[in-house]
Amino acid sequence: MKFNLSNIKFGLSLFIVISVFWGCDNKLAPMNQYQVTPPDLSKRSIFESFSPDSGGIGTQLIIRGKNFGSDPEYVTVTVNNKVAPIVRMDDEMIYAIVPARADTGYVRLYIGKGDNVEEYASDHKFRYQFKRNVTTMVGQQGMKGRDDGPYAASKLQRTWFLLTDKDGTVFFVDEGRGTDKNGALRRARNGEVETLVQCSTGPFQSPTALAFSPNQDTLYISNYCFTDEENTKTDFNILYVTREGGFVDVRGLSRGTKIGTTGIAVHPKTGEVFFSNKGDGYIWRYVGPGFEDYEKLFQVNNATSVETRMMFNPEGTILYIVVCNRHCIYKVPYDAATRTFGIPSLFVGAWDESGYVNGSGATVRLNQPRQPAFDEDGNMFVPEKSAHIIRKITPAGVASLYAGIPGQSGFGDGLPELAKFNSPECVTVYPDNSVYVADRENHVIRRVTVE
Repeated sequence: MKFNLSNIKFGLSLFIVISVFWGCDNKLAPMNQYQVTPPDLSKRSIFESFSPDSGGIGTQLIIRGKNFGSDPEYVTVTVNNKVAPIVRMDDEMIYAIVPARADTGYVRLYIGKGDNVEEYASDHKFRYQFKRNVTTMVGQQGMKGRDDGPYAASKLQRTWFLLTDKDGTVFFVDEGRGTDKNGALRRARNGEVETLVQCSTGPFQSPTALAFSPNQDTLYISNYCFTDEENTKTDFNILYVTREGGFVDVRGLSRGTKIGTTGIAVHPKTGEVFFSNKGDGYIWRYVGPGFEDYEKLFQVNNATSVETRMMFNPEGTILYIVVCNRHCIYKVPYDAATRTFGIPSLFVGAWDESGYVNGSGATVRLNQPRQPAFDEDGNMFVPEKSAHIIRKITPAGVASLYAGIPGQSGFGDGLPELAKFNSPECVTVYPDNSVYVADRENHVIRRVTVE
């Protein structure tokens, strides 16, 4: 079978490869870069076997056969279609490192160059073994407050939303409304928690959600504004802070009377800002440059009084809308070239039917789903506030339990299926692919590692 190597994306950096390699028990010698020979491309290679047949990230995979050559420029190894970096090889043996999150699948060799590449597959699957754990990363369980400092000594207040940047800094929102420091934008990085902005008489009075610009130099904040409420006296519904300004330079972007914005999404390619309003149920787009320059787009299921969260897939081709109080998730195709949406359709769950059922599409039952996040493979992770769990949903809409015990609130670290959460509101996927959880009523940020 012919195969184009350009279709393969290398998932591990050279640093990780070398680190993992030197940690292997077999203590392989470094590959000699000067004494290499290509395979004989006039003959077929032979893939005889691989060992071991199971393992996790960093497992040294030994592949035996014939006519491999010794030049890694001619050979690619994959496990379940993820590249396994080669650390040493000769004409009859290849040593490769199992990559992170490979999952169970066939081992394949691609031998050749350019368009002249042959594919060879194992006759059985490599069984990937995940490391699984839930830990408390930030805050103290059950201790509400706004104490900055080391992660374990800090105090959080009803953490409502969180978002990580490419450098691993976690930005999060303490839920609260009003003009007297009730809510806040905070940051966790390098083992320390720091409060950046607190509710005040300025426009920052009721933060609900966060979204980065494509280059992550601007952090947008949705604000639940009602100008006639006693405790909220701003009509700005979208604010922003900048990296250049240390994320404390609060400015208004959009405003409107009594529009109750609960969700925000930024297109990952164009940088367009979209927001959703609880009262009218519409999705809106900010077009600028004025504060009131935004356009009404569409409703989900023609419904009003819906609380929604939103997020684009990494490619920007689909906007996912979580309809929290109707227990379902919709998807809407988006054409960035024409800047137009298609028709919303049900992704998972059923309108107004709550519960706990795994499966696919409309057979799934959710219970108050909240802000999701995507991993590098396009899987969606969704916290369910009333079920006290985290669900994993594949791009095809297949749902499974990721962490927590359905219907049981509480607190407990350990194995994901035994851990307990209390009204999780939001998740974000960290650069190492672990899932961070805003565990609202426990007043902490948790980390779920399934690797």
